[in-house]
Amino acid sequence: MNWPPVDDQTIEEQVKARLARQAILATKTKAFSFAIGEAALCNTLGRRDAHKRQLLHLLEVGRQRNIVIQVLPSEGANPGLNGPFVLLESPNHERYAYEEGQTSSTLHSNPEMVNSLVHRHAMIAQCALNPDESARFIRELAEEL
Repeated sequence: MNWPPVDDQTIEEQVKARLARQAILATKTKAFSFAIGEAALCNTLGRRDAHKRQLLHLLEVGRQRNIVIQVLPSEGANPGLNGPFVLLESPNHERYAYEEGQTSSTLHSNPEMVNSLVHRHAMIAQCALNPDESARFIRELAEEL
C-alpha cells in the first residue's frame, strides 16, 4: 500500500517500468544474482493463487543459466537485515550500488561504499541457501498454496 495513495496512472507507469526492467533478464550475456529473504517469499500479499504463480515464475526464471536465486533464511542474524540494495556494473566496468528506503533512495558511485556493499553481498550469499536448496524451498512453498 502506498501512503498517500497514488492514482491509477502512476500505478500503470510503475508496472510498465517494472516489466521493462524484467526484460533485461533475458540478456544471456549478463549475469544476475538475487538473494531473497524467506519472509518476502512467505508473505502472501494478495490471493493465494497469484502468490503461487509468482513463486512458480521465480522457479522458471531461476532455471536460466545467467540467473542465480538464493533464499536467505529468516532465522538468525545476517548482513541482509540492514536492508535491500542492488549492485550494478556498467559496460565500462564502473560499479554502482543502489539503496532504496521508505522515503528516499541513493545511488552510490563512491568506490569505498560500493566495495563495502559488494562484500556485504558476498556475506549474504554465504548465509543463504545454495541455488538448488533455494529452488526446493520455493517449490515447497508453492506446493503448500
